[in-house]
Amino acid sequence: MFSLKWISVTFVTLLLAVCNVNAANYDTTLNAALQSSQKEIAAEDDNELKGIAISEDSYEKMLYFSKMCGLTYCITTGSLEADKTFLEGGCPAELDFCSNIDLNPSINRTRVELILEASEQELGTGFVAVDHGREVVMLSFRGSSTRQDWFSDFEIYPTEYKPSSTEQYERLVNDGEISECHNCMIHKGFYRFIKTLSKDFLQRVERIFKRYPDYNLVVTGHSLGAALASICGIELKLRGHNPLILTYATPKMFNEEMKNWVDELFGTHDIHDECVEKGEVELLHGYFRVIHLQDYIPMVPPGYKAAGLEIFITKPELPHEIHDLEYRAVGSGATWNKVPTDDNSKYALMSGIGSWLHMDEHRKYFILINACSGF
Repeated sequence: MFSLKWISVTFVTLLLAVCNVNAANYDTTLNAALQSSQKEIAAEDDNELKGIAISEDSYEKMLYFSKMCGLTYCITTGSLEADKTFLEGGCPAELDFCSNIDLNPSINRTRVELILEASEQELGTGFVAVDHGREVVMLSFRGSSTRQDWFSDFEIYPTEYKPSSTEQYERLVNDGEISECHNCMIHKGFYRFIKTLSKDFLQRVERIFKRYPDYNLVVTGHSLGAALASICGIELKLRGHNPLILTYATPKMFNEEMKNWVDELFGTHDIHDECVEKGEVELLHGYFRVIHLQDYIPMVPPGYKAAGLEIFITKPELPHEIHDLEYRAVGSGATWNKVPTDDNSKYALMSGIGSWLHMDEHRKYFILINACSGF
């Protein structure tokens, strides 16, 4: 069970100082539990999953969209510009990805269409770009950068999920096309993004999509941005689109009922069966989460569940090549569901999560993904 006593990181930090909680000892115990869980998971489903390869095209997509996640941090520095192609200065020329046509042949055909900057008390900073070479419209969300971002990361008690696209959701339920999301609960901090979506956010984005109806649609993000990409992808699916959600280091965010509903919405189990039948993972549509094996953030908060299909990065250091990836299927990723019961342990867990956000394993996803540099 969740406790409504879970509180924001600002107050937790103060309380730790006042109470002199021994967070380091608890953090060590927690790390050991998480590592043990990872080892158990590594031994699961090996026979079936070892025969499933990552296609070269899927690897290239994961590498490409990790760089699109990196570009979201250029918004922080004011160096991403709308209404320009990459080659025209839409993104920083010092990045090879934005200026080296041998590395990225589409730089003269990739245009930043829209920059989304969340206002105070809101979430949702990112951008929309169209790559006419690859024929893809992409929506990429930034990870934690502002005070509101950090507050939302740690506002982890559950709240009832109600979609922003209420009219579309009710029509699909009434027509029998999808199930009702009964008793669905979601991480409250991430759910703040619904306020952003409830404005004209989705309409602005859809106007761009509709100009290129034959292009693929991809929603991506890292860490907090991955959680926002997941929520946005759900809304777009309810609105009749068929996006590929491809996220990196996604925290857990759903209760059991909502996890099952999201998997049903995206046909997760059917896509897994296709992967098994073909012996290969193809990132065409559906919900995929990329997880660095030593990254603890996708394993928390305790008690929450993760939807979608998982691909693990097994190598600690960069570069990450195709042979460093493993398909881990439906909900097979490492988890830690032992919810702390005493207040000291709860507060220490919160402090520990804060430190994990800065670990190399949380930042290294094909590139150093949380910086507007080095790729």
